[in-house]
Amino acid sequence: MSISNYPSSPTQQLSVWYAKAVIPVSDKTATKYQRCYRMLQTRTALALGVEPADVTPTQILNDLDTDPTLAIGTKCVYRSAIVWALNQPDYDFHDQDRSEGLEAVRDFNPRLSRSKDKIADVISRRSRESARFIPEADLKPILDGLLSANRSKQDWAAKTTTWLIAGLATGARPGEWENAYWQDRERGILRLPNAKLKKQPPIAWAHIPQRLLTRAEADLAAMAEADPGSVTAVLKAAECDMTLVARNFAFFDEAEARTDPANEIAFESLRRLRAWELHNAGLAWRDIAVHPRRIGAVDGHLHNVQAYLAGGSDQTFKRLYDGCRKALTTACELMFEDGRLYSLYDTRSTAAANIKATFDPEVAAMLMGHYMKRRRSLKHYAGPEHAFRRGGRFAPRAADTQKQSEQVEQGTEQASGPVAPSDGLSMPTPR
Repeated sequence: MSISNYPSSPTQQLSVWYAKAVIPVSDKTATKYQRCYRMLQTRTALALGVEPADVTPTQILNDLDTDPTLAIGTKCVYRSAIVWALNQPDYDFHDQDRSEGLEAVRDFNPRLSRSKDKIADVISRRSRESARFIPEADLKPILDGLLSANRSKQDWAAKTTTWLIAGLATGARPGEWENAYWQDRERGILRLPNAKLKKQPPIAWAHIPQRLLTRAEADLAAMAEADPGSVTAVLKAAECDMTLVARNFAFFDEAEARTDPANEIAFESLRRLRAWELHNAGLAWRDIAVHPRRIGAVDGHLHNVQAYLAGGSDQTFKRLYDGCRKALTTACELMFEDGRLYSLYDTRSTAAANIKATFDPEVAAMLMGHYMKRRRSLKHYAGPEHAFRRGGRFAPRAADTQKQSEQVEQGTEQASGPVAPSDGLSMPTPR
């Protein structure tokens, strides 16, 4: 199959698109993965009594596999950091070490390894407890603690109060508020960015909707038509990219690039990559209908965020988050003598409990911004038994908008679409 066989209109150049599309993670995540991999190198080197530069990826994976003090989720993130490192051309791995590392990382399943999740009473590392939530009985004391706080120039306590109520009303991740906005203020429709979308398709993405594959083929044809001179080079790069992750490392001859059977593999890689981009474009934002009695709190929080960010270059969203986080911690320390502490992220898990008490798992996953709309997506949030007494009445609902309808349609396609071959390795973003 040739990507020049499909009629199309001029669009962006194929080579320009491919250069951006193959970047596996954002710059921020890449920095985290780099730091993480260096830490793993040092950790394994200390255990083996060698220099960090002499540690191979396979040795790191063996160390992770046998360490019972790490949680499964932590091992999943570490595995992704190793996958990222193995795919960096500027990391000076010997060919054999890279090949063995790729083989080992494919075989390494954190959920089957020794972990603290499966071993009772093991001495574990400090990590955030899963499914934390704010009990209804504790909400009023927290708000009272914020109300009694000393006034500051930025009035962090007041900002934190509106953030808490808005978070409980929407289930938004803290970082999603930076770009959230009213899609329709009169109808209470809030548009939130989905902060956890992956740039690369996960290995389990087998149900690729046919409409995405058809659109991807048309887009690739258009890009090839706009940049015919780069078709051979891009096909070679796509084949090499798949080879690096899932096969061997041999380049195929440039003269055979348009006719070699490997061309089909390369095209399938490009088509899958473009289909995932189209998939993400439909899930980049989600619309939720905020309960009328909570619109005021959401309005106030959006105003606080926008006003703070407009205050100067030094007033970043991270500083706003840190200021509110510290104010919440201070209020908890003031009101709870037993040391109970809550975070802004706990509002999301609490909202999930209210949502799960009202809707079925597929709708709940969509409202929470999970692109895989299934029951398992919600396991890390509090269960419906922790819902507020009247929480279901004020839980967000699916907005009656075109975007939300498209997401529901995509969720249906994921459950019943045709099976396509899976390539690559999943690279989740660290929490």
